[in-house]
Amino acid sequence: MSKPNRSTIPTCSKGLHWQVTDDGSRTLWDEQLNETYHSGSGAVVESLVVYLKNSGVYDRLSCGNATAVLEYGFGTGTAFLLTAATAIVHRAPLRYRALELSLLPAAIFAELQFTASSLDANVGTEFDGVLEVAQRLVNELAAWRAALPSEVAAGVYYYPVAEQIALEVVVGDAVDYRLSGETFDAVYFDPFSPSTCPALWTRTVFQSAFDALKVGGTLTSYCVKSAVRHELTQVGLQVERLKGPISGKREVLRATKPTI
Repeated sequence: MSKPNRSTIPTCSKGLHWQVTDDGSRTLWDEQLNETYHSGSGAVVESLVVYLKNSGVYDRLSCGNATAVLEYGFGTGTAFLLTAATAIVHRAPLRYRALELSLLPAAIFAELQFTASSLDANVGTEFDGVLEVAQRLVNELAAWRAALPSEVAAGVYYYPVAEQIALEVVVGDAVDYRLSGETFDAVYFDPFSPSTCPALWTRTVFQSAFDALKVGGTLTSYCVKSAVRHELTQVGLQVERLKGPISGKREVLRATKPTI
């Protein structure tokens, strides 16, 4: 099945274009890679279903439980903003670490749209308030990014979002990322596809993700390729395919670190 021809709008960054996805929210299309940062079927819906809901993070935060998330591929910050907004709505502590090779400019973050998103009833009406908070956080994230140099050097950058809610962005090649003793309840695995960015879809990287997870923790991703599932299994994760978002990918992935 061919991809729908969705219109795009140039951004302030050469080669990057906004694409309005089918749920009304925005994602970026990289002209050189010919790849979008999120599903054209819905950037917000994909983030909510594949990452917040399938990982169990939404359930944890909605119960007020302290939660730690590690993301491979910060990108536009969509998954982070939705997770942080959920934590704010439910007054839950959140520690969020994101691995990103190169931070986007502040002007791009400032143009994200969440409240324009139209959520299918199957996604859950409980997210309506979350989208409004996420939209308010957009300008704060953009202001934080604007205070950094235009070209951000490799290192760790801290953003205190709210009381007991914080973001750490580790700028650098995620292939080289090594833990320093901390563990996480969930890993959002969201780099570019294996064909575009093969170095991140390897057993070595998946072993690092496995080590980063707490026992019972989950790794979720949009990619269900058999080679990816095989490598995840080889590092010790229990892999399953789940139904994807409405009108999006037919299947998505969840891998759990076993308790035994």
